[in-house]
Amino acid sequence: MDTRLSVDLLKGIKSGTLEIKENNKESMQFIADKNIITINLIDLSFNIPAYASILSKLSEAREFAKNLKENHLTLHIAHNGKVVMKLGKKAKPKLSRLITKSSAVEITDLRELRKLDKRLRQK
Repeated sequence: MDTRLSVDLLKGIKSGTLEIKENNKESMQFIADKNIITINLIDLSFNIPAYASILSKLSEAREFAKNLKENHLTLHIAHNGKVVMKLGKKAKPKLSRLITKSSAVEITDLRELRKLDKRLRQK
């Protein structure tokens, strides 16, 4: 998968906040500050197929995270305000490196990541 286009789009974002609401209830936030972009998943109304767990897809994020790092960008994935994963330059994996096999993907809160995964795979 070519992730350069996605990274090029993220490079163009310098600062700002975008909030997405559904039925007057905040569901997602995109926050950009310098070279850090945070996607905060708050109250999502959609699900993903049960076979596609977040943990199983982490190894596929390696290329994207590597491209982020090469472009001095960091992407934070947050759930209800808690950063659960960092991809790119500021990722400092320790044990998560064993799972992701990448120096550019860090799981910062495994418990919260599993909650997010469970929430996204509800039927």
